Amino acid sequence: MNPSVLIVPSWYPSADNPTAGVFVKQQVIALRDAGVAVAVLVEEDRADTASLLTDEDGVLTVRYSSGLGALPGAFRKARLASVVLQSVLGIGYAPARRAFAVLEEAGFKPDIIHVHALWPAAIGARSISSRTGIPFVVTEHSEEYSAGTERKLIRTPGMLPLVLRPLARRASAYIAPSRSAADRLVRLGLSDSVQVIPNVVPTRQPAPWTTNEVKHIVHVSLLSPSKNLSLLLQAIARLRERRDNFILDIAGDGHNRKAVEAFASGLGLADSVVFHGRATTEEVNAFLDGAVCGVITSNHETFSVFAVECLMAGRPVVATRCGGPEEFITSEVGVLVERGDLEGLVEALDAMLDRYVNFSPHELNAYATSLFSPQVVVEKLLDIYEAVLGI
Repeated sequence: MNPSVLIVPSWYPSADNPTAGVFVKQQVIALRDAGVAVAVLVEEDRADTASLLTDEDGVLTVRYSSGLGALPGAFRKARLASVVLQSVLGIGYAPARRAFAVLEEAGFKPDIIHVHALWPAAIGARSISSRTGIPFVVTEHSEEYSAGTERKLIRTPGMLPLVLRPLARRASAYIAPSRSAADRLVRLGLSDSVQVIPNVVPTRQPAPWTTNEVKHIVHVSLLSPSKNLSLLLQAIARLRERRDNFILDIAGDGHNRKAVEAFASGLGLADSVVFHGRATTEEVNAFLDGAVCGVITSNHETFSVFAVECLMAGRPVVATRCGGPEEFITSEVGVLVERGDLEGLVEALDAMLDRYVNFSPHELNAYATSLFSPQVVVEKLLDIYEAVLGI
């Protein structure tokens, strides 16, 4: 019998933000579909401290809050500092324990806890583990640990040695979705050994090539600085000097969106770039069905779900060498260019607009399915769970 699993994510889809941590939910659904008893415990930023038990897509889910959302700025920072101190001292995190009790009362008793993104979810997971003896494992998705990241987590004085390393080393296994991310975590001292298991990407039928005169290129992200949209937009401006039979569709939203749109406007790309805003998985698939390729210009990626979504849709990918994607994007499924290489990106996109039909949608789909399908990933996860539990 498969072990029962409690998922504790640092990000998870909600009504307010349905795309947050959607790749975590995809793994939850994959486990559910494989017959694994799975539940989710997710902390939200709310003013109240209620633990809300719901059934979400057939998965028992508890959404709880520490009440930080009710505090004004200065008090909120002080409260967050106290949470960090609790982590340093190994003091139990009461909100997570209360939420876990709700799950227990509902009859769910996990054999193992799976944390997605160490910080901050592992604080609650460790507290539950300390009380119950249930082991926890961690999959690290966050770009906070990437070399050259602009994020502040590991650059905050004392955070890495006093908080993150001790927290990470309580995990019974550490996982990353790519070898480059795994090696980085080892170099940072979070674990001596990090295993690689890719993210789940739902399988689908590939779309045949369209015969549209205007060719569509697709980019999907949160438009954060690490995605280097300035490079992509400059490449589109340069490409527009050579040809005008294409459109770049950008799907996604985030704090940086207005700045990205302003940058595109400054380059005179109103007729060449369309910003679609936040998009569902179904909408992304529809964009890809009408596209010739996807494009990624990131400075660093721990994996890139979007790259695999492109391949599942039967579309090749043009990507920078930014970590995760370069481990599975070969010349048979796309084109890689160096990070920050504007001329190389222009040449790759120009060539792809002419040669995309040389890629077989069915072969791209088969390749992605063999590596990232729910069945393949769940089998790897179960191997780790069973090794930790000694079964």
